[in-house]
Amino acid sequence: MKTDQHGSYFKLFVFLTLTLAVSCREEITDEIKINDLKSLMAEFKNPSAEYTTAPFFVWNYKITKEEIDRFLKDFKDQGSLQVFVHPRPGLVTEYLSEEWFDLFRYTVERGKELGMKVWIYDENSYPSGFAGGHVPDRMPESFNQGQGLRMTVFETLPDTAEKYFICLRDDGNGYTDITSSLENEKGRKGRYLLFSKSYNSPSDWYGGFSYVDLLYPGVSQKFLDVTMEGYEKNMLAEFGKAVPGIFTDEPQISSPGGIRWTPDLFDVFRQKWNYDLKTCLPMLIEEKGDWKKVRHNYTSTLLQMFIDRWAKPYYEYCEEKGLIFTGHYWEHEWPVMRQGGDNMAMYAWFQMPGIDMLFNQWNDSTPGAQFGNVRSVKELA
Repeated sequence: MKTDQHGSYFKLFVFLTLTLAVSCREEITDEIKINDLKSLMAEFKNPSAEYTTAPFFVWNYKITKEEIDRFLKDFKDQGSLQVFVHPRPGLVTEYLSEEWFDLFRYTVERGKELGMKVWIYDENSYPSGFAGGHVPDRMPESFNQGQGLRMTVFETLPDTAEKYFICLRDDGNGYTDITSSLENEKGRKGRYLLFSKSYNSPSDWYGGFSYVDLLYPGVSQKFLDVTMEGYEKNMLAEFGKAVPGIFTDEPQISSPGGIRWTPDLFDVFRQKWNYDLKTCLPMLIEEKGDWKKVRHNYTSTLLQMFIDRWAKPYYEYCEEKGLIFTGHYWEHEWPVMRQGGDNMAMYAWFQMPGIDMLFNQWNDSTPGAQFGNVRSVKELA
């Protein structure tokens, strides 16, 4: 029997759209008043601000009110009734300065006159977390503790062993921590695994500092304090209204070299899993012992720390201030977990989850599908 394919697609579209509308937060559904097919079609044809395209309004030069007027008018003429004010390289106007907030406030006021909404983008470029260099400047421990552990293997314990952060001896069926008893190992041959700290490198990109450790206690709160103080002072009354929310961009916890580490990692790990990660560190690199269990537990620990110390406090801040927390993490490297563990778990701590749709990226190195199928289909956009 021949079916009306276009009609089927339309019915599917209506079903999915209505499902989305019903699943939206109640206040948003009430605001746009979608309660039947007629109102849905009217909204789809002529969407209100919160459902129009929201481009980045890039600030990468000396910002002026005249330029703001020109760009906002152009955005509106193209049908975009909301924008994200996005600082980018080339910015001359000082980030988070009084001038910055004066111009942002002006953007919001002009946007209101044009029926537009203006979102906050939370960083001077990306990845979010360093506040254009203000966080590492005000909180040195956010970056100078080390963020990784590099492993070097020796057949004889070197004379410089005391310079390493952790020293392990391979006993064949496990590893012994000899960091505090190096004198007893001098001159012996064996297999020694020595770990040194690695650090994020300083860069002009990070305001002359380096990226921060989002797993270190207090870093996320410092970031929110530094970033949001000026917005609260100038725009608090518009939070959740003319300023709907905040976009965060690719905050991540990757290692600058070797195993990802943070100062209280071993304590948190032991409390959660009831064994010592320190003497299992080689299993994160070598397939020895119960390495699958160790890697699972280690990655789960990093993920939970990332949630508890970044995503959850940020979400709760936005809830308190009436803001929508949106943006995205590093999902475009999935299934590689070095940037954040599990992006889906992070999405639970967004009021409005997002994704970076990089249409021109695909993995061309493995022809098989996820489960080892010989053939696979590749969709290109």
